[in-house]
Amino acid sequence: MDFYNKGIYTYNDASRLLGQSKAVIRGLVNGYKYKNKPQKPVISKKTVIYEDKEYLTFYDIIELKFINYFLACGVKRKTIVDAYEKAKKELNKDYPFATHFTTDGTYIYADNKFVFLGLHNDQFDFRSICLPTMMKGIEFENDIPVKWRPFEKEIPEVALNPLFKYGQPMIEQYHILTKTLYDAYIAENKNFKTVSEWFNIPLNFVQQAVAFEERLG
Repeated sequence: MDFYNKGIYTYNDASRLLGQSKAVIRGLVNGYKYKNKPQKPVISKKTVIYEDKEYLTFYDIIELKFINYFLACGVKRKTIVDAYEKAKKELNKDYPFATHFTTDGTYIYADNKFVFLGLHNDQFDFRSICLPTMMKGIEFENDIPVKWRPFEKEIPEVALNPLFKYGQPMIEQYHILTKTLYDAYIAENKNFKTVSEWFNIPLNFVQQAVAFEERLG
């Protein structure tokens, strides 16, 4: 499968980026058993296989980001599964949650930029009843996510773009991986200036790369 424009992420990458345990992410992607009863996966993963290893794609990461938000807001897992299946059918998309959605903490709504369609009842609701969406930092083209800045306000130069560096976090203007800069920073006894001069990039960009990596832990 061609994954060069889809991004590739390990489950460990997903765990760091989303602030969620690998066990929970695997359960969302592959399903799990609860009291010997199989629980459906939440998403229809678009994983890729490379050198006999399974990787998630950029779209998987974005969908998992929204699902984490729904769960944190108190939406039940079954509600999320039902909404996902319905959205996939209604929107005719392979990755329906990688688009505009929100929640009021109980149900999930598809956002068509004017009103919210409740995926549980096909009824339209006013924007004001729903919590703010988690779109901040995600750039869309034709309603398809093409870029994500996980910490848009605090660390604006760091972005994930599946067209570059396999979608790994990078300093966007220079296409340098944040991990590369962070490793150099550690190797140079935490000297920002030395790394800045070595890579010939602004000092602030090195600081943002380090801040990003340290924030992810």
